[in-house]
Amino acid sequence: MWRRRGAVLASLFFILVALGWDLLKGRQNEPGEYYVSPDGSNRNDGKLNRPWRTLRYALEMLSAGDVLYLRDGTYYEHEIKIGISGSASTPITIRSYPGERAVIDGGVPYFTTTRGSEWEIIDSNIGLYRSRRALPEEADFVRAWLVDDDVQLVEYESAENLESTNYGPLNGLEQFYMGPGIQLRADGHLYLRLQYNPNDLSDPSGNLLAPTPIDTNPNNHRIAIFFSSYIFRLDGASYVHFRDLVFSHAEYIFDVRAGSDHNVLSGSQLNYGSRGLVIRDNVRDWEIYNCEFNNGVPDYIYWTDVKNRGEDVAEAYPEFQSVAISGSLPGFLVHDNYFRDTFDGLSLQDGTTDARISDNVFARIRDDSINLSRGISEVEVAHNLLWHVMSGISNLGSDAAPGDVYIHHNVIDNSAYQRGGRPGNVREDNWPIWTIGSPFPDHDDGNKASWWKLYNNTIVTRQNVGHPWAPAGPDSVTGNPEKYVFNNIFYMLDEGVIYRDDLISSGSHYDGNVVFRNFGESLPLFANFGDGGGYDSLSDFQANSGTGWEAQGLEIDPGYDLSALAETNLDPFMVWEHYRPVNSLIFTAGASYEGLDWPEIQGVTYRGAIPPP
Repeated sequence: MWRRRGAVLASLFFILVALGWDLLKGRQNEPGEYYVSPDGSNRNDGKLNRPWRTLRYALEMLSAGDVLYLRDGTYYEHEIKIGISGSASTPITIRSYPGERAVIDGGVPYFTTTRGSEWEIIDSNIGLYRSRRALPEEADFVRAWLVDDDVQLVEYESAENLESTNYGPLNGLEQFYMGPGIQLRADGHLYLRLQYNPNDLSDPSGNLLAPTPIDTNPNNHRIAIFFSSYIFRLDGASYVHFRDLVFSHAEYIFDVRAGSDHNVLSGSQLNYGSRGLVIRDNVRDWEIYNCEFNNGVPDYIYWTDVKNRGEDVAEAYPEFQSVAISGSLPGFLVHDNYFRDTFDGLSLQDGTTDARISDNVFARIRDDSINLSRGISEVEVAHNLLWHVMSGISNLGSDAAPGDVYIHHNVIDNSAYQRGGRPGNVREDNWPIWTIGSPFPDHDDGNKASWWKLYNNTIVTRQNVGHPWAPAGPDSVTGNPEKYVFNNIFYMLDEGVIYRDDLISSGSHYDGNVVFRNFGESLPLFANFGDGGGYDSLSDFQANSGTGWEAQGLEIDPGYDLSALAETNLDPFMVWEHYRPVNSLIFTAGASYEGLDWPEIQGVTYRGAIPPP
C-alpha cells in the first residue's frame, strides 16, 4: 500500500513539474497580460483590477509570451536582476500602459517630491546647503539631477572645491569652484551649492547667458538624488521587449551580461548617470529604436574638466565621461534614436559584426559621437545626423583584424564652438576656451589601418583653433588598400585643411569628392597628401601630384545657407534640408561605384549625403 501511495505521489509531483510553476502560482500556461501600479499590492494576482506593486516582484512572475503593463506613475526601484526569457514567437513584453507613461527611477523620492523642507542653509555667503536627512549607509557615492532644468550636477570629491570662492582663471592645483554641484560627506549628509560660476555666463560670441538654475535655493527645485549602480542587470535574459518606458537616475540604466540576446528597446527615454547600456561579452542581436538617450551634461562643463590630468586643476570630474551605448555589438540594429547632451554617443568595440547604425540624431555631444574600433566588420553607419557635436566618427585603433565598415549618407557638422579648456589651464594652447573637435578624431590606441568605405557623406567643419592643421578628412584612418573616400562633400567654414597625411603608396582611394573652404591664406588645402606635397587647390593637385586621385573631384561652393547652419534652437530632426546643396554640379556623378558591392550605391549620381529634391 505504501509503495502504491509513494508511486501516486511521485506521479503527481512530475505532473506538476510538467505543468510548470505557472500552475503553482495559480496561472494558466497560456501567455497572459499582467499589471503593475504604484497603488497595487504584491498580494494581488496582477490582473487589471488587482495589479502588483513592484517591478522586482512582477518580473519574477513572467513567462514566455506574457505582457506586463506598467500603469502611470514613478517606480522607485533599482538594481533589479532579470533572467527571464521568452522566445522568438513568444517574447516577454514590459511596457507602459497605452496612453500612460511609467517612470522607473533609480533615485530616492523625497528630494524630488517634497519642496521647501529638505535642505537647510549652512553658509549664506556662498549659498551652501545641507540635507536635513542622512542618506542610507550603503550610499558610497551620490549623483544629482536638476529635474526641471534637465541637467546633472557636478559630484565634488573635495569640500574645499565645493566651498571655494575662486572662480578662475585656474592656477594649477589651487582650490576652484566649477559650478552647481553636490557632495556626500562622512556625516552621511548631502552638501549642495547651486551658485553658477560667473565666468561661464557668456557664449562664444560674448552674449550673456542666463544661469542654470536662476534660483539657487534647492528647496525650490525638484532634485533627483541617486546612488544606484544600475536599474536593470540582464543576465541570461533573452527575447524581452522594453517598450515606451522612462528609465532615470542610475550610473548605468542597463548592465547587460552574457546570454541576454535578441532583446528590443523601443520608444523609451534613458536619463543615465554615466552609461545608458553597457553591453558585456557574448551578447548579440538587439534592436534599439525610437529612444532618447540623455546624459544631462550641463553647459558649464569644459572638455578639460572631464579629460582631466593631474596637473590641470585641483579636482577631476570623471562622472561626465559618459557613453550612451558601449560594447561589442554583433547583430545590433540601432536606428531612429536621439542621442544628446553626453560626452560620447556610441562605442562599437572589437567583435562588433553585422551591425547597422542608421537614421539617428546626435546633438550636443561633448566628445566623440560614434566610436568605431578597428576590430569590427560588416558594420554600416548610414543616414545619421551629427549636429552641433564636438567630434564626429572616431577611429579607435586596435590590434584586432579589421573588416569592412560602410559609412555613408551621414551629415557630420561639428562647426559649432564648444567649451574647450578653462582659462589658465595648462593645456590652453591645445584646448582654448572655445574650440571644436574633428569630424574624424584620432586615438593613439593601436593599429589605425581600418577598412573604412566613406562615401556620400556631408561634412561641415571649421579650423580647430588648438590644432590648426587638423583636417576635415579621415586622416585618423591610416592609409591602406581598403580605405575608400568617394563622393563626399567636405565644406570648411574658414581656411582649415581638407586632406592630410595619406599617400598614394598606402593604396588608399580618393575620388569624386567635393572640397571647398571659404578662404585660405596660410594653410594648404591638402597637406602631405598624395605624393607628400602641399597643394593650395584641387586643380593644382590634379595636375601635379601624379596620383590619379580626385580625377572626378570638384572644388566648388555647394551653396549652403551659413546663417541656417549656425542656428542652435532648431528641432534637429528638421534640419536635414539645411544641408541640401543648391549648386547643380553637386548632383552629377562622381567616382564610379562599378564593381563595388557596397550598400546603397545603386543609382547614386550625386555627391554628399542629400540627394536632389
